[in-house]
Amino acid sequence: KENRVSQALQQQITFLREMEKLKCVLRGNKTLDGRFENTAEHSWHVTLMALLLEENANSRLDMLKVTKLLLIHDIVEIDAGDTWLYDADQTSKLQDETHAAHRLFSLLPSNQKKEYLDLWLEFENRSTDEAKFAAAIDGLQPLINHLITGDPDDFTIPADLVLSKKSHIQAFAPSLWPLVEALIEESTELGLYSR
Repeated sequence: KENRVSQALQQQITFLREMEKLKCVLRGNKTLDGRFENTAEHSWHVTLMALLLEENANSRLDMLKVTKLLLIHDIVEIDAGDTWLYDADQTSKLQDETHAAHRLFSLLPSNQKKEYLDLWLEFENRSTDEAKFAAAIDGLQPLINHLITGDPDDFTIPADLVLSKKSHIQAFAPSLWPLVEALIEESTELGLYSR
């Protein structure tokens, strides 16, 4: 039987099949039912947050681009895994994720491969207002999640370290900074962060 599916569509479906693996990459944060959040859930959540919190951007943004940045920024975790923000050893993170980006986006037709790789690099380099806002939202989501689902018996990070690691939010979306401080303070009061 003649194959009537175009090569580009076959490549896109191959990519989408590979994306199914993102649902299997577990993160350090939990969900309300006590299981660990997966990266696909995180990507959905930050994308929704960006759309809801758009008014907190420093400038007028291309929200379709922000959406794309947030939906693809962690795709590399399929190969590289999720590196916890507070891990002491971050030495191979960029190299592992860059290798993963090239492999994964190479599954796409060439025009989409270039677009998605460029978007991933834009997010990583924080090279546009859209990428900066996306990074701010990406930093905010775990703070909200941890307050809702955190357990002081799991781990306790010093609050000043959390504040330091999240300082880019103040630079990229200053109107969200009071919320960041309030979330960290409330989490600290609940014993989720240490003083």
